[in-house]
Amino acid sequence: MEALLFISRLVYIIIFFVSVFFSLKFQFGEESQDERGKKILNKSYGVAFPIFILGWLLIYLIEELITPLSFESYKVAIWFLITGAYIVHAVSLFHLKRIS
Repeated sequence: MEALLFISRLVYIIIFFVSVFFSLKFQFGEESQDERGKKILNKSYGVAFPIFILGWLLIYLIEELITPLSFESYKVAIWFLITGAYIVHAVSLFHLKRIS
């Protein structure tokens, strides 16, 4: 069970770094300079930004209504919130780039 947890964490970190690479490559490349690229970036930010608000609300509701979070749990929740939003941003960039 411990090995499965380690492998899943490693896969999540690899997915995060691949999404960072793809997002930065798109943002600083020539594709984002034209009108199509700017529209793709704006739509992708529009998909990823609400995740921060909803995630923060969920963390707050868990803290207030279900159980108080320890500092370590709070750090992990924020870590997943930020990295998850970035992964969603990169996935939406990839998807919007494919369909347009």
